[in-house]
Amino acid sequence: MGTPAWASPRLCRLLLPGGIVLFLLLLYLSSSHLPELPHSACVWGGRPCPWLGGPGPEEEERGQGPPSSPPAQTPALHPLQAAAPLCQQGQRFRIQCLHSAFAASVTPSGEVLLGEYLSGWKELARFIDSLGTAFGLISRETWSKIAIMQDYHSGRHGAHYRTLQSMVAFELASSLVAFHSLPAGHPPSGCRTLLRLHRALRWLELFLHKLGTGQGGHPSQLCASAYQEALAPYHSWWVRQAAALAFLAMPSRRELQGFLCEGEGEEQQACAVLLATVRAIGHVYNSTQEVYSAHEMLWLP
Repeated sequence: MGTPAWASPRLCRLLLPGGIVLFLLLLYLSSSHLPELPHSACVWGGRPCPWLGGPGPEEEERGQGPPSSPPAQTPALHPLQAAAPLCQQGQRFRIQCLHSAFAASVTPSGEVLLGEYLSGWKELARFIDSLGTAFGLISRETWSKIAIMQDYHSGRHGAHYRTLQSMVAFELASSLVAFHSLPAGHPPSGCRTLLRLHRALRWLELFLHKLGTGQGGHPSQLCASAYQEALAPYHSWWVRQAAALAFLAMPSRRELQGFLCEGEGEEQQACAVLLATVRAIGHVYNSTQEVYSAHEMLWLP
């Protein structure tokens, strides 16, 4: 990222307040081009999962994980299925709910179900909410994109927004997709809005994969690395620099354990849940990528 700030914790703490202010300002000024960022990982039962590093406090919630994009189908797990009833109208992030939503997002025939996809994103947004006020604007932008898609999904033309494939076909046939510029005064299309969520999902997948596989370094480094690969190519230089400063607010591994720990289940079961969630997110990402690529819509403005 070109910012060695995390090499000195004391310097990070001194620069953090100003960096967050700059980040929020630049994000606001360029929000039309900035996809939302989600984050997650996994811990379980009074003790954190080993991949997040040494012993830590047991806390109230969390777990997640993604691999770098395995196209294989996602196997169902009994612990996750048993937790499904807890996911309705929940206010706390639950990794079981995240897995259940994304695992159900792709049909055997390869269609991406937007209702389930948005349910998964609502879980990711709840996790972002738990990261604190420094991520407040990111959270609001995430919820905003979800709300736009939810309106399309349940609106007058909702039948055309049941799946990603039907949405793309409808919006292309209706000339709702702007390939070169976003028309002034026109609401963003479903294809454009979901593309922003899709890019951010890749960031989440990479970030959680780095956490889940025990890659060394502070989470801020891992998040910055994932950002460089997944989102930086779509952002201006100013946004990239602002994002680099914002990563200084990323919680430590110990703090992430507190955010992510659900506080129930066995450690081995937690590992299985993380790996299943990772596969589910990767499968959804790959299926969505194929649709956008087939219609040459990966660079919608």
